[in-house]
Amino acid sequence: GREPVSALEIAVKLASRQYIFNHTNQSSASPGLDTGSRCRTINSNAYQWALSAVQPAERERFERFGAPLVMGEDRKPVIPAGPWWIYTYLAFEGGGMDGQGGAVNVSSYFAFYPMDANPYGAGNHYCKLLSPARALEWILIDGLRGKYSIHL
Repeated sequence: GREPVSALEIAVKLASRQYIFNHTNQSSASPGLDTGSRCRTINSNAYQWALSAVQPAERERFERFGAPLVMGEDRKPVIPAGPWWIYTYLAFEGGGMDGQGGAVNVSSYFAFYPMDANPYGAGNHYCKLLSPARALEWILIDGLRGKYSIHL
């Protein structure tokens, strides 16, 4: 089929760096500890793991014919609150998605709540992560559709 069978994303709730810093007897930490694209770093590691997990011939075929995944900056939902984060999905955009070739940009939606935020979410960092199984499926099947597939 044309639709992926692996999980599109993994929605995770992480303890923020600020939370960890504050709970290890450090002086009060700034919310600035959590700036940057934390989700992108994790997604990049999942993709690199998948590239290392395939057989050398499969990796060579993908590098020659496949549409690479490029991890983009994390995105904040229009309203950075629970329901808006839940219903925004890991974004796959670019020429490789429609079989035209080129890289596919993968961007994660995130939500971060500093320690002085609403107690419900304080100290949490939420990410939409690339499933390692999805990365493998991309490398072995879906990422090859543009230049290395039989069109029926």
